[in-house]
Formats: sequence, C-alpha cells, structure tokens
Amino acid sequence: MKRVVGVAVAVLLSLGSVGVAYADESPSPSVTPTASPTETPTPTATPTPAPKPAVTPAAAWSITLDQPAASWEDKPTVFTGKISQPITGSYITLWQRVPGAWVLRASTRTTAGGVYRFSFVSAYTGTWAFRTMIGVKAETALAISDYRTVPIQDRKILISTPASWYATLTGVSVTGRMVPAEPGKELALQEYLGSGVWRLLNIATMDAGGNFRLRVPDDLPKTRTVRVVTRSVAQSAMEYSGLATIVIKAALNPKVYAVSAAMVPSTYRAGCPVKPSSLRLLQLNYWGFDGRVHRGELILRDAAVAKMITAWTSTFASKFPIRQMRRVDVFGGSDIKSMAADNTSAFNCRRVTGDPYSLSPHSYGWAIDINTVENPYLAANGVWYPSNGLAYRNRSVVRPGMLFSSSAATKALIGQGYFWGAGWAKPDYQHYEPK
Repeated sequence: MKRVVGVAVAVLLSLGSVGVAYADESPSPSVTPTASPTETPTPTATPTPAPKPAVTPAAAWSITLDQPAASWEDKPTVFTGKISQPITGSYITLWQRVPGAWVLRASTRTTAGGVYRFSFVSAYTGTWAFRTMIGVKAETALAISDYRTVPIQDRKILISTPASWYATLTGVSVTGRMVPAEPGKELALQEYLGSGVWRLLNIATMDAGGNFRLRVPDDLPKTRTVRVVTRSVAQSAMEYSGLATIVIKAALNPKVYAVSAAMVPSTYRAGCPVKPSSLRLLQLNYWGFDGRVHRGELILRDAAVAKMITAWTSTFASKFPIRQMRRVDVFGGSDIKSMAADNTSAFNCRRVTGDPYSLSPHSYGWAIDINTVENPYLAANGVWYPSNGLAYRNRSVVRPGMLFSSSAATKALIGQGYFWGAGWAKPDYQHYEPK
C-alpha cells in the first residue's frame, strides 16, 4: 500500500504544474516538501520450530525368577527366568540367603529374548531362599527378582537291618535303597579295618527304584563292620550309609534234595541195586585246605543221610580239611579219575576198582571215600590208587587231610556205625562203610 501512495503523490504534483499554466495567477501555495516515505521491509516469517519428540522416561527394568523344583544335595538345581528387556548378554547373578547375608552363588548372561538359566549344586540340605539380579551388587543392580524358596533334600543311602547272624556260604548280602534313585549308579561296600582305614569288599549298581544288593564274602566266619558309599564322585560329594554289623558263623548248613536219573547219568544204570528214587543229594559245607569254607555235595542212600549229617557236623567243627566234594558224575563215573582229583564222594554204581568181579559198596549209596590222594587205597591186584597218592602210603608222617583213628571224621563215622578200611589186609585209608 505504501508504494501506491507514493505514486498518487507524484501524479498530484504533476497535475499541479499543469493547473498553473491555465489558471489565474495566484500565489502558489508553498508546498511543504513531503519526505519520501521510508519503505518498511516486509517482515520475514519466523519459521515454526519442528516439534521435538516427547521425552519418554527410561523404561523400568525388572527381572523374574521362576519357581525351581525341589532338589537334592549334590544334585543340580535349575533356576530360570527373564528380564523385562529382550536383550542378549545382560549380566545376571544368582544369590542364596544364608544366615545374616545374601551370598553370590553363580553368574550368567541372558540369551535371546532376555531369558537366563542357572544350574547350581548345593552341598547343604534345608529350605533355602534364592534370588537373581541384573548386575553384581544389590546397591547398583538394575533390578532384583522376588526370592524363591527351594527345598534341598537330604540324599540318603538306607541299609536294611541285617540278621543277627548268617551261616557261611548262604549268599550273605547288604541290601538297601538310595533316595533319590539313580539307576545304574555304582555303590561300593566297604569294611572297616580300624584306625580310619576302609577296605573295598564289593561293587554293585542300583536298579530303577534305587534298590541295591552287595554281596559280603561269607566263606569265613567273621564279624564285619560295613558301610555303603557312592562311587565315581568327588570326596566332598560322596554319600555314606550308616554302619551295619554283619556276623558270619561257620556252619555245616546241610540241605537235602530228591535225586532223578538225570542227576546221576554216569553213576547209575539199569540193574543197579538202588534206584535214583531211593537216593538223596546232600549239600553241605566243608573246610578246604585253603582255610576257607566251601560247598560240597554227596549222593547218598536216603537212609544214610541223617547219619552222614551227624558225622559231618563233628568233622566240620574240627576244621578237618577236604580237597573237594563232588558227584562222581562230574568225572564221567570214573573212580580212578575221581580219586586222582582228590575227590570225596559216596554213591557210584560200579565194580570195585582193581577187582572187576565184585560190586563196589558204593553202589548202595552208603560207603564214602574221603581225601583220596592223602589216603590211598591198595587194590586186590596189588596196585595203589590213585597213583598221585603214593607219597601218602607212609602214614608215619602226618600231613593235612590224612585220616587216622584219632581223626574227627573217623571217630564221627564210627560213632554212626561205620568201620574204616585202614584195618584191612590191603588197607583202604580213604574208605568208610557200614558194619
């Protein structure tokens, strides 16, 4: 608008000059010069500042700790949780409450999605409080979880109460159960020797239910103090059972069973004077030359069993040594092989060794031969049997396993109505039969 006004004034001034030329002369009014108006610059628009983004407060951090399952001492307890920001690599620590303080137990970092996981093994039982935090100190941690209580249960090896005593060679075992079950885990049976020394007796594994059976050596009478321990773990993590006392006593422990023809395939045949139905299998313990108890067996006439048990009870109590006691069927029914093996035996339906015309008293199931090498026999043909027993023809040199009139076996069998073949013209130092 101010430019338009300026133009109008110029026009008027121009018209004034023209009027002076054609009008009556009159004094021209003095024109007060009008100052040229100063042009006011058009104001520049002030730019509107771009809106600033709203300032959002830093997001609050938080951390959760899932409720762990109950666990066992020396077994891993798993702790899981998540932080509020899905950040990988955040430093997380696990803390356990102990009397008077929180103790750092483990550290880890978050994985994808901000999750974390700990596996912690506690050596102590009880119900404990745990918590996690983002950071290494409670004072500077970005967040601390609520605490969770976790029962750490006592792992135990429980031994079944043993009997007051066991007979030798009866399969003595220590049985029990481990809680919790760890199928396939090895356990060891140890015997206390005194002065803090333990000796390994046996090893076994527990079944799916945690049950175990550990054999105890039972070929000697002995009282043992034993315990069961876990194997293949660090000393600090070993679990120990309570102590048990196992008492093993030397005993004959005779057992009697019926006999079938299948049990005497080489020592019985049709025509023998005694059928298998009239025979019995007697199993009993005896002392070996090694000073240990062994299990033996005799095939006997049924009516001879009671007498033989009585005689062997005294013989066993005296610890008279026997080399072995097996059915002659093990040797194919051969008396010569049985004697050479120093075998103590009874029934064998056969001819007399060295006299093929006579039926052996052993055919009736009453007679018995004991320690055949140490007590050889002079046959009717003048030959000593077995050949490896010739050194024992000299009865003046007393050696283990030899029979004499003073021997417990001789006295016991004579007491049951037997006589000893040592008094025959052709002595049979191994042989006893009823009078």
